Amino acid sequence: MIKRHSRPALLLALLPLAVALAVPVAARADDGEAKTNDDDPTINQQGFAINKILRVLQTNPDAAGDSCINALKEMHQAQTALGKEEGIDPEHNQDIGVARDVLSSEMEDVTNMCGADARTYCRKATDHPDPKLTAACNALPAEED
Repeated sequence: MIKRHSRPALLLALLPLAVALAVPVAARADDGEAKTNDDDPTINQQGFAINKILRVLQTNPDAAGDSCINALKEMHQAQTALGKEEGIDPEHNQDIGVARDVLSSEMEDVTNMCGADARTYCRKATDHPDPKLTAACNALPAEED
């Protein structure tokens, strides 16, 4: 279990890593949005959503709960596994599809767990308006039913 006083440091360490992992090769476009180049468009879409969520949580790492942090760790492990599979002759490796499915599932967990934390923080942060936070909150992906 993560101690309360170490969570902000851990989250701050994991957030840039999670962004890098969610977006395997990121580049800035003129509009400031991250672009991804994964062969799976679902992973690319999930990467965009995760980047938006993490922008909110980076403003207050304490807003991320244990389930969010754990989901980020699991996503990191899935990304590492996919990277290994992609390094093995991707055209003839049948395990890449499984690795992508696992990563997509882990990214969905990050979107759900961390997204809930980000939305909660956005609702509570209206007392202290910050233009960057307001913009990040407005850019959050829609909550799924």
